[in-house]
Amino acid sequence: MNDQREFWNERFGREGYFYGTTANRYLASHIDELPPQQTILFLGEGEGRNAVYALERGHTVTALDAAEIGLAKTAQLAQSKGLELSLIHTDLEFWNPTQQYDAIMCSFLHLYEPLRSEVFGKALKHLNKGGIFVGEFFSIHQFPKTTGGPKDLNLLYTADKLSSILKALPCEILELYEIDTQLNEGLVHNGLASVVRLKVQKR
Repeated sequence: MNDQREFWNERFGREGYFYGTTANRYLASHIDELPPQQTILFLGEGEGRNAVYALERGHTVTALDAAEIGLAKTAQLAQSKGLELSLIHTDLEFWNPTQQYDAIMCSFLHLYEPLRSEVFGKALKHLNKGGIFVGEFFSIHQFPKTTGGPKDLNLLYTADKLSSILKALPCEILELYEIDTQLNEGLVHNGLASVVRLKVQKR
């Protein structure tokens, strides 16, 4: 895990924002649908583009990431807009939530099993009843493409595998599908990409 932290710190340590400062479109569409003044946690938030989008819409936001450089740039991006948020610096394998949230979101969260299932379980446990979990992930069909994502099939997703994880959790699947979409997110997420999109609601 320290190797992963070093990888992301090196990536986020470059000048500018590696994935840009514009929120992921899928996450932004669901942030726009939330009731006012929700508490939102962003997992693996990197440099803060999604978290700051939610802050600008009046929500109370926490950003979690293993890379301290990413979190520093998240805070810097928020401060540039006169906003503040909470930061959690931890690897997800050591994540020990201490509060409940109205929504938990993530974009392109690369996790091996069994950590993937453990993180989904923790997220559902720490959502308020009726709260939502929203994510966009690279599909296994992204593997041959050059528009972003890891070159390791074990870090990519399918709707079927996500469905099998969620069956054991107290939630209703509202959206779960694979789709090809145009990405325009910073230096490497550009062009046609294959993703899995997910929205669940805690029962």
